[in-house]
Amino acid sequence: MSTLAYPPDVESQIAEKAVMVTSRAARWRLRLELMRNLAVRDVETRYKHSLLGLYWAIINPLVTAGIFSFVFQVIFHASSKPIPYVVFLLSGLTFWNFFTNGMMSATVSVSGNAALLAKIYFPRVVLPTAAILARLIDFAFSALILLVFIVLYRVPVHWTLVFLPLVLLVQIGFTLGVGFIVAALNVLYRDVTQLVGLLLMAWFYFSPIMYRITVVPARIRPFLLLNPMGATVEAERNLLFTGHLLHPHYLDAAVVSTVAVLAVGYWIFRRVEPLFAEVM
Repeated sequence: MSTLAYPPDVESQIAEKAVMVTSRAARWRLRLELMRNLAVRDVETRYKHSLLGLYWAIINPLVTAGIFSFVFQVIFHASSKPIPYVVFLLSGLTFWNFFTNGMMSATVSVSGNAALLAKIYFPRVVLPTAAILARLIDFAFSALILLVFIVLYRVPVHWTLVFLPLVLLVQIGFTLGVGFIVAALNVLYRDVTQLVGLLLMAWFYFSPIMYRITVVPARIRPFLLLNPMGATVEAERNLLFTGHLLHPHYLDAAVVSTVAVLAVGYWIFRRVEPLFAEVM
């Protein structure tokens, strides 16, 4: 995977902003501005030399949904009634892809910016945070595609979708927590990138993304829903198409897990942060 390098103009902006500040409010304003600049630059860098640019954010979920729809609906006759399978699959992939893309971006966010870290000081935790939040652009395009398919297939949605941002906030928090951990560990052990890829592949199949949780044997369902990503994706689908949460207690568990993972991830990142300069 290619490393992310920021051009001199962004480095100079960060250097100008990364000065000693005395008030807590000023420090938070600095961090927010850095995250915004780095997130925007992340999107620009990712698509700058691409022929299709941001259109890849539309093409990728469409191709993935097309392949899985053919394999599981045509060959294995998977059913998601009363929701058309392609809409069911896209609804899962839309939320899942934000998580997996954010994880992969966070993993290399620190190790891929050794030159930037060597030049100036700024809060290192900004790097994985900006890398993950930048993936909200891809999420927005995927959500737009999902909306188009919902309209084309005339799938009814419920007013409870107004609560989707709250569940998405839980998902973002969980992604940040895990992202802090893998970003820090990847500085020390570069094979973490490969390990994260394998972990995400297994995680995908153990989450109810391409299958309904009701087709899973009852004795196995709790294990899949105790997975925070399984619980949040299931809740997001429920809010869209069912109108109520079918497994609210598992979403409660996901919220608790998210708070714990976010706190532990931040703690691990700050503990490993002093070693960044020595390793890189």
